Amino acid sequence: MLLGVWAVIGGDGGSAPLAGSGTGGVVAPVVPATSASPTGSVVPQAAARPVRGATDLDQVCGNTYFPAAPKYRGKAPHPIVISARDRLDLDQRSTRTLNRYAYGSKLAQRTWAPAPAKAQLVACLDLIGGGAKVKDCPGDGKAKLPLKVGRYRLSLYEVATRRKIAEATLDGADKACPWVVMTGADQTLYTTLDDTQLYRVLRPKVAQDASAQPKKRS
Repeated sequence: MLLGVWAVIGGDGGSAPLAGSGTGGVVAPVVPATSASPTGSVVPQAAARPVRGATDLDQVCGNTYFPAAPKYRGKAPHPIVISARDRLDLDQRSTRTLNRYAYGSKLAQRTWAPAPAKAQLVACLDLIGGGAKVKDCPGDGKAKLPLKVGRYRLSLYEVATRRKIAEATLDGADKACPWVVMTGADQTLYTTLDDTQLYRVLRPKVAQDASAQPKKRS
């Protein structure tokens, strides 16, 4: 298995692109949210119990919602949890915290590192492919592993309904080689999204009042 170190890592009824999406630090085109389910046709399923932990919120990135969760509405901030998958050959997810922004104050922590049951939003961050080669990184022994530009899809959902709020495609700007590398099915390394990239993209939806967000045009 290859274990790369994690770079870690509305309210209107319509959906919109996430602002400030970056490709290598440059604003890139974003993809409007087109569906409230992974395939566009599968109906999301309601959970039979409330959110108890971060792993429950990972299920929102699948096809589950939690009706008892707080709604994405009213005044900001809107607490968010980031569920990340940074492998192409594994489906395992992990909670990523933007440490640089989450621990400056109690309010920041309640917003960017909330108790799972308090989260209004889940940002599903998925590695979806690689781009140009950046450099080689040390592997096992004398082996070298290629580091390519990581391409990620970021989809933002309301926990209580699994309504897709927005989505974007971003390129990882962090080109550092990981500290720990274990070989696996996919022996390619990928650049990661740094905290600043994710913060800039998510902040308009997290820190802005849901009632003030632009409505979807018919």
